[in-house]
Amino acid sequence: MDIRLDDCPLLLRKKTPTGYLKVMSNNDKKQSLKLKWPWFVGGAIYGVFLRFIFDVIPSSVEGPMSAAFLIGTPLIAGALTIYGHRDQAMKVTRMIVLPWVTTLLLLLGTAIALLEGAICIAIMSPLFLFLASLGGLMMGGCLYIRRRNTKPLLSVTLLPFVILFAEGSIPLTEHQMQLTESVVVEASAERIWNEIVSAKEIKPDELPVSLSHLIGVPKPLEGINRHTDGAEIRYSIWEKGVNFEAIVLEREPYQRIKWQYVFNENSFPKGSMDDHVAIGGKYFDLHDTEFTLTPITTNKTELTIHASYRINSAINFYAVPASRFLGGDFMRTILGLYKNRSEK
Repeated sequence: MDIRLDDCPLLLRKKTPTGYLKVMSNNDKKQSLKLKWPWFVGGAIYGVFLRFIFDVIPSSVEGPMSAAFLIGTPLIAGALTIYGHRDQAMKVTRMIVLPWVTTLLLLLGTAIALLEGAICIAIMSPLFLFLASLGGLMMGGCLYIRRRNTKPLLSVTLLPFVILFAEGSIPLTEHQMQLTESVVVEASAERIWNEIVSAKEIKPDELPVSLSHLIGVPKPLEGINRHTDGAEIRYSIWEKGVNFEAIVLEREPYQRIKWQYVFNENSFPKGSMDDHVAIGGKYFDLHDTEFTLTPITTNKTELTIHASYRINSAINFYAVPASRFLGGDFMRTILGLYKNRSEK
């Protein structure tokens, strides 16, 4: 059953000619909601404006990766949306959902303005939508409490700058992470090993469907181990010109192999990945990968991949689980590649 604001009692009250707010009548409740598009568009434009402002502030501040922007902006988007509909009776569900319109327009605006890429938008969308709903509910509560002159509530637009001032002296929190995924392959350990150390000419249809690739992460094209100057080096090439190396640290033929990644300024050409999520960057770094092959029978092997990486952000409460989800998704894709090739 739908819950209305005047039933819960978070009530948006209707402005009267005298400037006071009153409880909606039953007839008011039966009226359909009239969408206030200027508030949707205005909230989105303000969000895009904030994204631009946070992009040009001094480099000593985290800018678009600060909690001030990533938390404050969607809260404002949701709050402004509900403020714009303050003269109407709304269900709580509408207070939750209406801010999504503003948020989606905001995200679209950052893409059109080339302020954000597809990867960042896809990763941050769930957080933005949740916080926008929270902002909408909070504004609904404020409108119920403040029954006269609601204009001071528009000061919420300054929230990101307040948060920015508060978080200025707080360092980013670094998290060292590890992920493990396994798959059973109907092939010998020797066959799988050969596919791992020499993965040539990887075709798109050889890779299982992956969310990470659907949102824009480049797909691997080649991964080959070569012996150079007494060392074994892993050379990897991905789509969009991505290329990097890895130094083999441990090697037990047909049992396990571990390498450590080496990234440089040319590993990820401009446009290949969003700067904020580029591997080897300030906020995310991939340390090493290890493959372990455990024979089950002569022609059945458990293939396990271990990866360690670093997350360093102002919103680790969200970045950590998001990285686990997308990292596991990518690793399962790699395992699927070796499984498919080894079983042919």
